[in-house]
Amino acid sequence: MTTTSIAGYEFTAEQNATFMGLVRNLARAGAVVLVASVILLVYNAVQHFGLSLGRAPSPAVYYLDLGLWCLISGMGVVVGVLLVRATAAFKALIKTEGNDLEHLMSGMARLRDILGLVFWVATVASLLLTVSLVLLVTYS
Repeated sequence: MTTTSIAGYEFTAEQNATFMGLVRNLARAGAVVLVASVILLVYNAVQHFGLSLGRAPSPAVYYLDLGLWCLISGMGVVVGVLLVRATAAFKALIKTEGNDLEHLMSGMARLRDILGLVFWVATVASLLLTVSLVLLVTYS
């Protein structure tokens, strides 16, 4: 395999826009995952210390909470699948010759789009986790 140097190459405006979107979506997804992690930490602290308003739980509350956790877990699976799918263009970058820049930009665009989806999935999961936390504080 030969290596070609592209000294002085400058990305196009479209390529720069792809990187800008990638950076934006990466920052947004990271922020939402951080918020979700704090909510989960509070959830576990509430559960560990038995903090509660002491209302008696009903079977409906139990199944609602169980359903929320199933949805949150399903969303985690979706995020995992999306991230694995983002690797296709990067694998092509490694395994092929002659189209490295095209594969790189394709991978970046795909990763940008996937991180946008990760942001929304993580946002919804954070909201569901917050509802579960409210149920825990109210009915545990």
